[in-house]
Amino acid sequence: MKSSKQVRSAKGWSSRTAAQTRREAGAAAVEFMLVLPILLALIFGMVNFGFIFAAQISLNSSARDAARAGVVNPLTGSAMTCYLIAEAGRRNSATIGVTPVNVGVTVKNLTTGGLCTLPVGSNPSSILSGDSLLCTGTGGQLSVVLTYNAVSPAPLVPPSSATLSATGVFQCEYL
Repeated sequence: MKSSKQVRSAKGWSSRTAAQTRREAGAAAVEFMLVLPILLALIFGMVNFGFIFAAQISLNSSARDAARAGVVNPLTGSAMTCYLIAEAGRRNSATIGVTPVNVGVTVKNLTTGGLCTLPVGSNPSSILSGDSLLCTGTGGQLSVVLTYNAVSPAPLVPPSSATLSATGVFQCEYL
């Protein structure tokens, strides 16, 4: 004899058997398993995009801040050298998922062609030999370019990595 259970539905009281309840529960489990991979891919894709987007925002801000710091006349009276500009660009780029030592920096005076680079993984003191003042007067433009290879925390879901670049350009202001 089948056991039945009284269940209230929109149409009134009906009786369901235990087998019907088990079949419905099994169908729900199958539906959940079909939807779960798509749902997880969407969630991890959004997380990956968020990490890469945060890294890009940090690089943009850092490049702009370093270029601005390099062109203004500081209160101490001494201008920032290429070493100090590159160090500021790299140091300010730190955010969630971004390690400053993995950020490459190129500082260039677009008018005179003066240039220094700080490759990924190198120590800022490595450019001390070619260190110079890049903004020595008005009229020149200083460019700071930061590059970073962003790797997302869930590499199986796209976007898994992206090469990011940010540029800050300012007019030299001091005499």
